[in-house]
Amino acid sequence: MLYRAFFIFFIAVILFPSASATVTEFYVTPENPVVGDTITISGTASPNESVKVVVSFEKPVTPSDGIYLYRIYGIEVPSGSNSFTVTASDVNDLYVGLLMSLWVTKSADAIGNIATLSHSNLVSGIYDAKIYGTPMVGTSQVILNIIAVQNIDADNNGGFVYGYSTSSIPVGDFQLNVGGLTRTITLGNPVSDEGSSGGGGSSGGGTSGEDFENILISETQRKYVTKDSKVSYSFHLDGNIVRYINFTGLTNSGTIASKVEILNHTSSLVERTPSGIVYKNLNIWVGNLGWANQDNIASPTISFFIEKSWVTENNIDESTITMNRYNDGEWNPLNTGKIGEDEDYLLFEAETNKFSSFVITGKVKQSEIIQPTATIDQENAQIQQNESFEPEPIQNINNIKGFEISMGILGLLISIYILKK
Repeated sequence: MLYRAFFIFFIAVILFPSASATVTEFYVTPENPVVGDTITISGTASPNESVKVVVSFEKPVTPSDGIYLYRIYGIEVPSGSNSFTVTASDVNDLYVGLLMSLWVTKSADAIGNIATLSHSNLVSGIYDAKIYGTPMVGTSQVILNIIAVQNIDADNNGGFVYGYSTSSIPVGDFQLNVGGLTRTITLGNPVSDEGSSGGGGSSGGGTSGEDFENILISETQRKYVTKDSKVSYSFHLDGNIVRYINFTGLTNSGTIASKVEILNHTSSLVERTPSGIVYKNLNIWVGNLGWANQDNIASPTISFFIEKSWVTENNIDESTITMNRYNDGEWNPLNTGKIGEDEDYLLFEAETNKFSSFVITGKVKQSEIIQPTATIDQENAQIQQNESFEPEPIQNINNIKGFEISMGILGLLISIYILKK
């Protein structure tokens, strides 16, 4: 245990030594954040200097079937110098994979039962992480220590402001180090609109108008929306196929909730079922009724997962997988494209202009038709038909005409012979 603590301290010292800028004070709002909130970190440092912001937390993971596995969804990486480091204790090895459009995975063997890996200078965007490996024999719990580092710049007066999304941090305490000053932040469990908790949502219930019995999963996340802000809602409940909802805020709207309802069957809010083979039915709502319009948001997109096993079992053509939105009595296909995959899932993104009832569908692969062979067979059949019908009558007629001409010439010769006599 002492070795593990020393090793983690050593890693921390390497990752974030004293910041180049002297931070005199910093503030965090809101004071009591919940998972999914974007916390605002502001303060004062040396003018025009770089301030290092370090977020770290510990996550216990129980091994299963000889491996330990922890997934993190919706890690928001802003532009600039950054790193993402994982340390695993009581393990034989460690694998850390990051996914934006493709998986990038690194691996390391443990030294003294502790393994560490780091990804640095990541391109800005939203990532998923997969942390896994084999625990030591007899280990009932693997402790993961996760550290994210980001550099931000103070302005001419030394002021700095930085927004950090907590979507990828579990409920509980995490450490925030800003320019050498450290504070412990307690992250609460978000409460859904129904008054239930459970990682940002609950099963069943809802105020959207959907039949209670038809709601399999309901998950709500909240974000603070300001003018020109890049807003991203990340979803985490098991069974929720929506990975994130993104858009650009056009107005200072304050805290806006986004709800995803995964349904058992076609939504009770629509009048007809869609065509094609259905993967999932769902409702998505952003803000109060009518808020998510072109005056308040721009470029909204929805990212979702598809199980590869469903594609294989139903013989689905991947290129036909589409998210459809219900509008004015019709199912309208959205511009949908695959943006990534792993060994179990395909990741898609769809563009939409509004939020309502949705369905994800696909079509069965078309069987191949060899046209040239069919054409040749038809021509052969026609030739055989012609050969069996036409040749014989034509040959008989020609023989009869030839016989009549020969008999006429013979008769003429006999008449001339008699006259000469």
